[in-house]
Amino acid sequence: MWLFNVVRYDFKYLYYKLTMQNLFLENITIVIPTYNSEKTINNTLKPISKYFNKVIIVDANSKDLTIKISKKYKTKIIKSVKGRGSQLLLGAKNVSTDWILFLHSDTIIEKNNIIDIKNFISKDINNYKAASFKIKFNKNNVWSYLLKTIVNIRSKYLKLPYGDQGLLISKNFYKNIGGYKNIPIMEDVEIIRNIGFINIKILNSHVITDAMRFEDQGWLFRPIINLYCLALYFLGFNIDNINKIYLRNKNGKS
Repeated sequence: MWLFNVVRYDFKYLYYKLTMQNLFLENITIVIPTYNSEKTINNTLKPISKYFNKVIIVDANSKDLTIKISKKYKTKIIKSVKGRGSQLLLGAKNVSTDWILFLHSDTIIEKNNIIDIKNFISKDINNYKAASFKIKFNKNNVWSYLLKTIVNIRSKYLKLPYGDQGLLISKNFYKNIGGYKNIPIMEDVEIIRNIGFINIKILNSHVITDAMRFEDQGWLFRPIINLYCLALYFLGFNIDNINKIYLRNKNGKS
């Protein structure tokens, strides 16, 4: 009889724990901006579909198979003008859940990310905080290792993650800080500044980002351009001029 009660209690506890974890994930909407993302969007949506039922694709009139691929999964597709800031802003306006996870269309989440997400949103103290992941690339070479290390050090000590690292935030907190700004570039830096560095948590798990743009534009050149644009932003330069500099060597993907 004693053994039966112990087993029954353990089963109830396990059932309760699994149910609560599923409720946590049901309370999150994934928002993904896309533009000509056919080469990466399937790899992004495939693992997401295993865990999340609410996914919003905000597409800037892609000319490729992005929409067709996205429709294979349970997604809500919204049309938008091109610009990651405006796309993220529009996506957030269509969120009905208490939590939002903003992801790029070339970012892949793994099981360890799901564990970190559940742990983060299960704590009430994090209702007015935000979280991002560490980053790694889908290519293994000395350049990817070096860049991964630099980005993760920047995130850890400066609390300044890239948009590639995702952003997990409660809807209430997102609204309180004014959300994403309708700007053509640096929308990820702008929202981090409004969140406040002390309110940013870098989670232990890594998301995987596609290395395609670094291979196309150069593992050294692309980060230098990014850093240059970031410096201009903090110096107060006009955001449209910064965007022109950035776009000169960008291949047009979201």
